[in-house]
Amino acid sequence: MFPSHDAPLTSGQRFVLLVLTLFFPFLLFVWALAFFWFRDTHPQRARSLAWVGRTFLQGVLLVILIAALFQLAAGVVGRF
Repeated sequence: MFPSHDAPLTSGQRFVLLVLTLFFPFLLFVWALAFFWFRDTHPQRARSLAWVGRTFLQGVLLVILIAALFQLAAGVVGRF
């Protein structure tokens, strides 16, 4: 079992970190550094930080994909 000081972040803490990353994208780099710093000593905490970064990048990818689909649809409609 993991020690109590290695408790994963709560859903509220992860949400706050995710919102902060939306306003300050450079924090993505901080989460990556924190993951590599804590992965051996605090693995659950490191996984929580990695979740924040992965979720942020998935959101960015989703926005890019939706924007590309709208641009493609606008191009197809514009030809007619």
